[in-house]
Amino acid sequence: MPWVDESRRHRGFPAAVLADGSEPAPLPDGRTTWWLYNGADGPRASGVRGGCSCGWRGEQRHLLDFGDDVATEAVGEATGPYADWERHVELVEGVVPHEVEKLIAMLVDRICDLTDSTPYAAARAANRFERAAASTALMAGRKARSSMMTWEYIGRAYGCGAQEARERFGETLDDVDHGGEV
Repeated sequence: MPWVDESRRHRGFPAAVLADGSEPAPLPDGRTTWWLYNGADGPRASGVRGGCSCGWRGEQRHLLDFGDDVATEAVGEATGPYADWERHVELVEGVVPHEVEKLIAMLVDRICDLTDSTPYAAARAANRFERAAASTALMAGRKARSSMMTWEYIGRAYGCGAQEARERFGETLDDVDHGGEV
């Protein structure tokens, strides 16, 4: 089963690698699943590497065990084809820095804690967080656009389509928006 990132633009998989470092051709029926290259009906894979539907292939070759799919694919492990694919997605799609993720989680937890003891203070804190998030989102969206990112790409970051992103951030760049998307 392929691995799918949150943008749904990248479908990852372990790709079979032959002894010479190349990938085997698809089987006559078009399938390319790594475990099919066991030498029974074609070439025998000597390893796997991370692969992605966007065409990316990892450089690192990993051991494969035809008797242990979980160990070969290494989903959730620090190394292996899955970890390589995750790093690829982070580089291509951008990654929220860990410290930012941690700060947001801490703030949400703290506001939730306040709801039990002082719900009015929690409501005020949530309101401030909401206002700060909205103004920060506007600033980030407009900066992304002025950095020549397409409305589609910006929309993807905000979980919406290109048209909704354009309406939300409302800033156009004459040379880009009237001359075609970049």
